[in-house]
Amino acid sequence: MVPPVKARSGHILLDPKRGYRDLVRVYPEIHRKVVEANRPFAKEADGALPELLLEENLRDLRAGRKPMGYNRPDAIGMKLVFPILDPRRVEFYFTKPIRCQEVVQITEQVSQLLRRRGIRHTVEYDRFSLGPNRAPPGFPLASTSPGLTPSGPSVAFP
Repeated sequence: MVPPVKARSGHILLDPKRGYRDLVRVYPEIHRKVVEANRPFAKEADGALPELLLEENLRDLRAGRKPMGYNRPDAIGMKLVFPILDPRRVEFYFTKPIRCQEVVQITEQVSQLLRRRGIRHTVEYDRFSLGPNRAPPGFPLASTSPGLTPSGPSVAFP
C-alpha cells in the first residue's frame, strides 16, 4: 500500500496474536519520536515530563496493560493514543488536528521499526469514523422529508 501524502491520523494495528508486552522493547524509540516531533511546541517547564510519561507507559506495557500514550494538550502537537476499541487487538495511532505529512512520516517510521523487530502489524490512515450526519432534535436532515429523521419521526420540543 502506498501511504498518502498527508493524513490526520496514522493507525498501527498489531497482529491479533500480539499484546501490549510485545511493545516493551520498541516503545522507548516510539516515545522519543513523538517527543522530538513535539519539541518545538514543548513548554520549558515540562522538562522532566516526557521521561516520567515514558516510565509510566513502560510500566503499563510490562504488565500487559493499555498505556496512557503521549496525549499532551498542545494546540498543534503530535499525539500518540492507545484507544480502547477492540480488546482482542492492540492498536495505537498518531494524530494531529490538521492533515499533514508529519503524521504519515512518523507512522511509516514506526511501521518500519516494528517490521525490523518482527512485530506483525497493519497500517491504516484517517480511520476515524465520524458516523452519519445528524441534525439537532426536532430538525430533519436536509436530505429527508419533513417530519422524518433517519432514526424515525422527529419530535419537536417546546
